[in-house]
Amino acid sequence: MLIARVRVALLGAAAALVLVGCASVGKFKAEAPSGVDLSGNWLLDRDASDDPQKVLNKLRPKPLSQDELAAMAAADDTQTTSNGGQRGGRRTQQTAPQPSYRNADAYTRAPVRKMVQADAARGEQLTVKQAPNAVTLDYGSMVRNFTPGEISVVSAEWGVADQSSGWQGKEFVIETRPQTGVASIEKYGLSADGKHLIVALHLGGNGFPAADLKQVYDRTDRPLPRSLPTND
Repeated sequence: MLIARVRVALLGAAAALVLVGCASVGKFKAEAPSGVDLSGNWLLDRDASDDPQKVLNKLRPKPLSQDELAAMAAADDTQTTSNGGQRGGRRTQQTAPQPSYRNADAYTRAPVRKMVQADAARGEQLTVKQAPNAVTLDYGSMVRNFTPGEISVVSAEWGVADQSSGWQGKEFVIETRPQTGVASIEKYGLSADGKHLIVALHLGGNGFPAADLKQVYDRTDRPLPRSLPTND
C-alpha cells in the first residue's frame, strides 16, 4: 500500500539545482462555504483514480531526435573550431559525447517523480476531520493538520517553503512553494452527489516538469488502519 510520506525534492548535485525565488502563495478563505463538509472516512477507488505509474511514465526522459542530435554536434564542432581546438585551456582531442535525452532525468525530472511516488500516491484510506478553525487529514500512518486561511513557513526536505491553506470555492486547498524545489497545489472537494472525495494534486512549475494526479475516494465505514503516526 502506498502511503504518504514527507515530500522529497532534493536534487543530486549543487550544479543541478534550479534556484527559484520563494514565490508568494495564494491567500485562501478561513471559512468553509455553507453546507460543505469533507468530514468522514474515505476509501480509495483505484478504478476511478489516476494510475500513478502512468503519471511517472509521462515524466520519463524522451530521446532526442536525429535532427536534434545533429544540431548539437554541429554546435559543438563550431565551438571547437572557434576555440582553435581548445576548451578551458586544454586541447581537445575529440568531441565530448552529447546527451541523448532531453532534460537530464537526474536534474529536472527526478524530483517530480519522487514527489508523485511519495506524496501523491497516498494510502488507500483517509479520514478527514473538519472544524471551523481546523482541517485534519489522517492517513493512519500520518496526520496533517491545517488552519484554514493561514500562511506559514514550513520546513521540508528541500529546505524552507511557504505554505498556505484554506477554502477556494467549495474546495480545501493546500499550496506549498519552496525556495528551491518543486511547488505543489492540493485540492480536496466533494463530487456533485457528495458521495466521493476528489483529491487533485498538481506538481511542477518554476522550471520543473509538471505532473497532475487525481484520486477519487468513496465513503466507507471501514476502520482506519493505524500505525505509528507522524505529523506534517
